[in-house]
Amino acid sequence: MKIRIYHERKDEAIVLEVPDEECEIMVENDYRQRLGSAEDKSSVQRRTAQEIMDEDFNKPTFNKNQAETRRHVLLSALDPEERYFADGMDVLSEIIREERYEELRRAVEKLEPQQRELIRRIFWEDERQADIAREQNVSKPALAGRMKRIYAALKKIL
Repeated sequence: MKIRIYHERKDEAIVLEVPDEECEIMVENDYRQRLGSAEDKSSVQRRTAQEIMDEDFNKPTFNKNQAETRRHVLLSALDPEERYFADGMDVLSEIIREERYEELRRAVEKLEPQQRELIRRIFWEDERQADIAREQNVSKPALAGRMKRIYAALKKIL
């Protein structure tokens, strides 16, 4: 079954293809709900799925209320973890920091797999270069040379 949903203006409709079984469930639930709250139960008739949508969602007042609600949403609702709008936080600096982090992450992805592994172990797992050199049977200066090449590659990418 096709159901039309109007978006803010009556001349713009979205047509949804809804399975008949789901429409039947919606019609039955609507009927039971209205029957339960009606004083005169004999006057309650089943409505079609489109009639339910027209009554509940396609009214101009519903769309006007939705637009009004969107205009008055608190910034804290957009940021429940208070990452961007917390008291005393410099929002611009935080956004720039996250953008730089994302840029660095993309740059690291462009490195060779062995280079990415070395970066991960040193910077994310806090392993000492001396321990990694010993494990890989290379000298500390050799590992330091690898790190210099990685830094040069990242600098070139960034």
